[in-house]
Amino acid sequence: MIAGLDLRQMVVRTFREPRVVARELIALNLPPRARLLALAIVIVVSAALGSFAEILFAFVTDQDMGEPASPVPMAIAQGALILYGATAMTVLGRNFGGRGRFYDALLLLTWMEFVLIVAQVVQVLVMVFFPITSVIAMMAMMVLLFWLLVQFTAALHGFENLFKVAFGVIVTFLGSAMIAGMLMVSLGFVPVPVTG
Repeated sequence: MIAGLDLRQMVVRTFREPRVVARELIALNLPPRARLLALAIVIVVSAALGSFAEILFAFVTDQDMGEPASPVPMAIAQGALILYGATAMTVLGRNFGGRGRFYDALLLLTWMEFVLIVAQVVQVLVMVFFPITSVIAMMAMMVLLFWLLVQFTAALHGFENLFKVAFGVIVTFLGSAMIAGMLMVSLGFVPVPVTG
């Protein structure tokens, strides 16, 4: 229980009425420190679960995937992505007439990450008994991520047209991926293929 709310019930309701849940979370008016603490917790849990899932997948499928990746870089990258996502969600939404605030966006993305952790636990359990379905489960989580992001963005800024919000999310994602790719190449993280 947090602030009189049942977490299990809220997770279920997030799938049925995500915008209502988003407005309820914003209405809690949690202090910034509590939001940052919640963010840190979900990042640590998600990174640890990701590493565990990688080890379990190698065991179940009997594949040699080498040494498991350290969860630390994964946690740092995930934290940076959530902070960037909250910033983009706030700035771009306000540019189109929205009224959302950064710390509210951060709270919604943190809650979304928590819901995805729950979904990831289910994915890991399914993978144990049906390893071949792991790819399908991963695709389902990507769809869930996109759907929740559209719904939460609409709730954050008071937008009603979900198609416009979905289009904005797609354009922002593609633009961000392009910029990230150029940065990684320019910083030497991704090698440039040499022809001839």
